[in-house]
Amino acid sequence: MSESKNKGYRRLGIFAGVVLLSILIGYLTGRQQVVFDVLGAIALVLAGITILVTIHELGHFLTAKAFGMRVETFSIGFPPRIFYFKRGDTEYQIGAVPLGGFVKISGIIDESLDVDHAYQPPQPYEFRAKPVWQRLIVMTGGVIMNVILGIVVFSMMKWQYGEQKLPMSEVKYGIEVSEPWYEKIKDSEDSIRKQSLGYFLGFRTGDTLVSFKGESLPYFNNYVSQENLLQDDAWFEVKRNGEVVRINIPGYVQNFFNSDTISSVNDFIYPAFPAFIAVADSMDLSRSPKEKEIIASPAYSAGLRSGDQILRLDSTDIHLFSDITRYVKGKKNQLIQVVAQRNGQEVTFDVTTTDRGMLGVSRAPFDSVFRSETTTYGFFSSFGPGTREAFTFLSANVKGIRNFTKEGVDPGKSIMGPFQIAYVYLTAFKNGGIKAFLTLTGMLSMILAFVNILPIPALDGGHVVFLLIEAITRKEPSVKVRIIAQQIGMVFILGLMLLILANDIFRLAA
Repeated sequence: MSESKNKGYRRLGIFAGVVLLSILIGYLTGRQQVVFDVLGAIALVLAGITILVTIHELGHFLTAKAFGMRVETFSIGFPPRIFYFKRGDTEYQIGAVPLGGFVKISGIIDESLDVDHAYQPPQPYEFRAKPVWQRLIVMTGGVIMNVILGIVVFSMMKWQYGEQKLPMSEVKYGIEVSEPWYEKIKDSEDSIRKQSLGYFLGFRTGDTLVSFKGESLPYFNNYVSQENLLQDDAWFEVKRNGEVVRINIPGYVQNFFNSDTISSVNDFIYPAFPAFIAVADSMDLSRSPKEKEIIASPAYSAGLRSGDQILRLDSTDIHLFSDITRYVKGKKNQLIQVVAQRNGQEVTFDVTTTDRGMLGVSRAPFDSVFRSETTTYGFFSSFGPGTREAFTFLSANVKGIRNFTKEGVDPGKSIMGPFQIAYVYLTAFKNGGIKAFLTLTGMLSMILAFVNILPIPALDGGHVVFLLIEAITRKEPSVKVRIIAQQIGMVFILGLMLLILANDIFRLAA
C-alpha cells in the first residue's frame, strides 16, 4: 500500500476518532443533543456540498471528455487528498477540505497556475487546442449542470407533492402575525425581545389584505412571496378597523431576513386560523428524550373533541385559535368554562388547565378549515412549473444582491457563510425531512450557478469572458494577462471567503 493511501486512511481514522470522542464527551457532559445537532449539521452540509460540487464538476468533466480533452484530475474537495484512484488518463480523488472541488484539464490556465504547457506547441488533447465554441461549452458545463439540478429538484417536488394555492376567498378571517415574545439567551438569565417579520413591518392580526402595489392578487401565496418584499418601492394595503392602511416595505428589509431579533423571513403573515380545535386523549410534555412526561388532556377529559369550534372562554369571545392561546397563557391549574359549537349546537365544558397553563388542544388540520386549490402534475408536465419556480427563486436572490447598493442595506446581514448554511440545513431537515433537504440543495444549486457565471477571474465566468474576447478579436489574450487575472481573481475570492467566514462567526457569537 502506498504512503499516500496510508496517509488517507490515517486521516479517515482521525476523523472517525474525533466524531466518537465528541459523542462520548456529549454523553459525559449531558449535552449529547448539542453534539448530535452539530454533527448532524456537519453531515447535512457536507452531503449537500458533495451533491452540488459533484454535479458542477461533472459538467466540466463530461463536456471536456466529449470533445476529446484530457482530464488529468477530477476532485471532490481540495487537497490534501484522502482517497484516490486512477483510471485512464484521469486521477479521481476525494480531498480533505470539503469546500468545493475541481477538474484539471490539460492545457488550461486555472487556479493551479500551471503554465508550463503555455510555452509549448498545443497538443490535440489540450483545452487550448480546441475551437472556442467547444471551450465555451466546457467552461459553462458546470453552471449548466447546476441549473439542471435546480430545475430537476424543483420539478420533482411538483411531481411528488403538487402545488397548493390558497384562494383569497378562503382567507375569511383576515391575516395573523406572530406577536412579539421574549426568548431566553442561552446560558444567561437575560432574554431578547423577538418579533415576526410581519409584525415588524406593521401587519397586525385581524388585518384583511387588500392589494400589493395597488393590485388585488388572487391567491394568498402571491402576497407572501419573498420576491414581492424585494421589489423596489414595495407596499401593501390592508383593511384595519374599517379603514384602508398602507404598509410600506423599507428598501433595507432584507437586513431582517436573518436577523437576531426578527424570527425568520418565513415568519411573515399567515391566514388567520379560526378556533376549530383538534383534541387528543393525552399530551406529550417531554422536554427531552430522558424526561418523558405524558399526561391526560384536560380538554379531552372534560368532553371536548376534535372538530369543535370554541366560541367563548369564560365570558371572553373567541374568534381565532390564537385567542385561545392568549387567554389561557399564565392561567395555571385554573378552572375555565369553555363554550364550543358542535354540529350547530352550543355545548359547555368545565376544563382545569395544567400546571403549565394549557387546555390540551391544538389547531384543527389546515385542510379541514381551508380549501386550497391543489394542482397535480405528471412527470413530464412538472418541468414547466418546476423551471418557473427555480428561476423565480433565483430572481429573488439576484434582486437581493442587487439591493446591496441600496441605502441602509447591510450585506453582512444578507449573506450566509458555511456555518449559517449548516444551521439552515439542520433546521430544514428537522422540520421537513428529506423533502426540505433536497429543496434547499436545489436552491443552493441555482445560487451556485449564478455566482460561478459572474465575470470574475478564477470563476467560470472569468474564463468565459476571455473566451468571448478571443471569439471576437480572433486572438487569445496573452499568457501573462491571463495569469495576472487569475491571481487577482483568486486573491479576491479568498478575501471574500474570509470576510464571509468572519461575518458568520461574528453573527453566531453575537
